[in-house]
Amino acid sequence: MIALVGLFIVFLAVGFIVMRRLQMHRREVWAFAVISCMGFVLWASIVIDHPLDLNTAISWMIDSLF
Repeated sequence: MIALVGLFIVFLAVGFIVMRRLQMHRREVWAFAVISCMGFVLWASIVIDHPLDLNTAISWMIDSLF
């Protein structure tokens, strides 16, 4: 799990550096950060043997918005 967190931080930092050099818009940077964090949560849930049910999570998010 420590290796997963370390790799996530490294790839996230490299992604931010690349996006800064390419002068991406703020929305693209935020989209990258949100999608990366969602991917990390999904992989972490798989590693700790308690897989996250994405359908339930997405339905909960939609229900909380409306």
